[in-house]
Amino acid sequence: MLNAAMVFMILAGVFGLPAAMCSGFCSEIGTMSGANVNAPEGQAIMDFLMYLSIGASLGSIIIGAMVKKLKKVISGIAALIFSGCFALLLIQANVLGLLSSLMLLIAAIMIFVAPADQFDNIQTVKNI
Repeated sequence: MLNAAMVFMILAGVFGLPAAMCSGFCSEIGTMSGANVNAPEGQAIMDFLMYLSIGASLGSIIIGAMVKKLKKVISGIAALIFSGCFALLLIQANVLGLLSSLMLLIAAIMIFVAPADQFDNIQTVKNI
């Protein structure tokens, strides 16, 4: 179950990179929500969401690769935080952000449900 959570986190980070690019290129979609993207404040919000999604996607890839090395609580909370960061992209009507957010939410549930012995990296040497 933990391997599937790792795959979900890494794939969510990979799908998050196009979501971040869409945040930068498709900022005109933000006018649907009533934001004036031509104003400096509106553009600052769109830029903040783009940088937030870039950070969340890179963090998701890094934490996803190290899920077994990190503790259960740290990995699960990180997945929930990154899921929330991608969920903020719905302000721009960015559907790719929703996909990444749902994948990270599923990964967080899988991490919290996984037994604690899957996180142990202790290897014993058997004497012959």
